[in-house]
Amino acid sequence: MRSIRRYLRASLAGWLPLVLLASLLAPGAVSAEGDEATITNRLMTSGVAVTSVATSGSEVTVEYEQPVAEVNSVVDVLQKVGTILAVVSEEMPSAQVGVVVQYFDDGQIMQVSGAPSDGAAFMNQQLSAQEFMDSLVFRPMTRGPMIVPGECEPGKGEDCGNCPECACYPGETCDPGNPQANERGCVPGAAPANSHLVGSQYVCNDGYEWNGDLSACVPVLQCPPNAFSFQGECHCEAGYEWNSAGTECLPVQGSGSGGGVFEKLKSLIDSLVAWIKSLFGG
Repeated sequence: MRSIRRYLRASLAGWLPLVLLASLLAPGAVSAEGDEATITNRLMTSGVAVTSVATSGSEVTVEYEQPVAEVNSVVDVLQKVGTILAVVSEEMPSAQVGVVVQYFDDGQIMQVSGAPSDGAAFMNQQLSAQEFMDSLVFRPMTRGPMIVPGECEPGKGEDCGNCPECACYPGETCDPGNPQANERGCVPGAAPANSHLVGSQYVCNDGYEWNGDLSACVPVLQCPPNAFSFQGECHCEAGYEWNSAGTECLPVQGSGSGGGVFEKLKSLIDSLVAWIKSLFGG
């Protein structure tokens, strides 16, 4: 499945610089020797706070910690991902896929997947930032902020009790005075079915994704080629449209016929902006 990020990158190049982060992988501990240790050492030397490196066939997964305050621009993100993929390309030329899992210090988790060779090409200035971004697949693993107008700014004293932008997730209770409350003043409830807790955030289990209102983890839809699953529905990617039977996504025929695709998904695109802004510190 090529997720909604591919569509967003094609549609929002002029006004949305980057749309952030298969289900969360669970790589094993870094090996004390061999390629994994070499990759870890090189990335640590480059300033990447690696917590895990694991290999599986032709796929390499790198997990690292990312303070939100240190992310000031899209270039910062691309440089970090590019550095990781380039090191994987150099140390493991046979690797076909690099999976980068970013653990932000606000509890959010994003996954970025791409070809190690593309990371090397970007770092060698053989690919532009836009070209590199277009080659990546971003998928959010946690629910992100509630999608409401505006932003929640706990640092300014805002919480769920005094600011609608700090709304709690379904199943949470707004109780800012509770010592178990998070920075928004919300107290987590029971884990949604088919999810597990990673740090302070729930992540859907393998094969599941969040539904539209972020209340439950539902099975990931198996969409046809050139389509992606988002919030329980399959949508054709940019440049494609459903056939008359609604079973296949075919190349758009004629000029102007693709406009409906953008309009249909614009609300989905807008719904991700709040998360992106929060991950970049506003």
